Amino acid sequence: MTELTGTPVRTEMTAGNRRITSKHSDHRTVLVQAADGKPLNPCHPARARELLRKKRAVRVSRHPYTIRLLLQNQAETMILLYAEEESA
Repeated sequence: MTELTGTPVRTEMTAGNRRITSKHSDHRTVLVQAADGKPLNPCHPARARELLRKKRAVRVSRHPYTIRLLLQNQAETMILLYAEEESA
């Protein structure tokens, strides 16, 4: 009936159903680039701080905050980043 009468009704919000339709994203991620500049999966800010502190990455830009992995540590760092994703 709603498709004929006008604006669509979100079924997730009707009849008191308060189910969240999509995963909550608070946009607190750091973009990550490979040593050659290709984009990789983003990481958590704490992980980015750790990589910067251990000299495994350098900051590329501030808005959006982006880091670039250093070539000599890229393989080890990628393993850490993907292990973090799988545990989340």
